[in-house]
Amino acid sequence: MCQNETENQSTANSEEESQPSEQNAQIIDFKEKRENKIDEGVRWLRAAIRAGDIGAMNELAHILLTGEVVKQDLVEGEKWLRKSVEAGDRWAMMELGYRLLVGEGLNQDAVEGEKWLRNSAELQYPIAMRILGYRLLKGQGLEQRIEEGEKWLKKAAEAGESIAMREWGKYLINGVGKKVKK
Repeated sequence: MCQNETENQSTANSEEESQPSEQNAQIIDFKEKRENKIDEGVRWLRAAIRAGDIGAMNELAHILLTGEVVKQDLVEGEKWLRKSVEAGDRWAMMELGYRLLVGEGLNQDAVEGEKWLRNSAELQYPIAMRILGYRLLKGQGLEQRIEEGEKWLKKAAEAGESIAMREWGKYLINGVGKKVKK
């Protein structure tokens, strides 16, 4: 092998060896850029909150409570969810009620959970009507109250909530809580 061939082979080997390092650098750079965009996004959510945007409170509460895209912070997530509830947001009432009822990210408290689910349902939020109705029918996390559960689940179905439609249909077909005709 002549010297040029040896130099060319040596250069080719060093290029191959440097590719993983370059790829790692690109991955790290992409990750840093993503983190910077997430930080910037959170700053914009906070700016929207300062401008009075309740939806931004909900978004921030959600990402903090779930730990999706940002480090999970249950205390701050609950703070923003409750601020949205105080502002009268039906989704936030439903979300707080559900999380309290099942203990998802918050200390379980069925009494307060039912209170917020019920408030949201009474404000005609179909998903809250469905959750409240279903849980009352089944006695899941709440005392079983079949007639009231039927009322809320049917009301959610009539409001066009698709899961409520399915569950109400199944309930009627299966005759749960009623004698089945022979």
